[in-house]
Amino acid sequence: MRNTEIPLTLAAAALAFAALAFADTPGRHPRYVHARSDLRVALGLLRVQDEPNVMHHVYQADREIEQAIREIDHAAVIDHKDVYDNPPIDRGLDRRGRIHRALELVQAARNDISREEDNPRAMGWRDAAYRHIDRAVEELRRAIRDLHMDRGD
Repeated sequence: MRNTEIPLTLAAAALAFAALAFADTPGRHPRYVHARSDLRVALGLLRVQDEPNVMHHVYQADREIEQAIREIDHAAVIDHKDVYDNPPIDRGLDRRGRIHRALELVQAARNDISREEDNPRAMGWRDAAYRHIDRAVEELRRAIRDLHMDRGD
């Protein structure tokens, strides 16, 4: 390698490193990955068999959460975020605890994606995720209501 090629090689390596670092560095809206992780944990909590009247709402919430994750994945990829995660799931909760915790996580995910979006191309995906999350919240609230009715609360 000639002496003039070394600075060019170093500059190219620095640019490549910066590009990789930028892909992992959150922009003004770093919360997609966190929201997605919360939604994945909520899914894990919901995917336990329960009573039919409760399960109807849980299945509906599960479907909406899956759709929300897909929408967030689209928005996150546009923002160059890493969307592959396998968060740990606390399976020691009873059915009421699982559904209540899933509701908390879904609401936290909605809060995470409600932050300012600096990429106009991601807004449509984020807005679609809102709709699915809101439907999941409704279904989880119905499941909780049915759980309380079962106990006579």
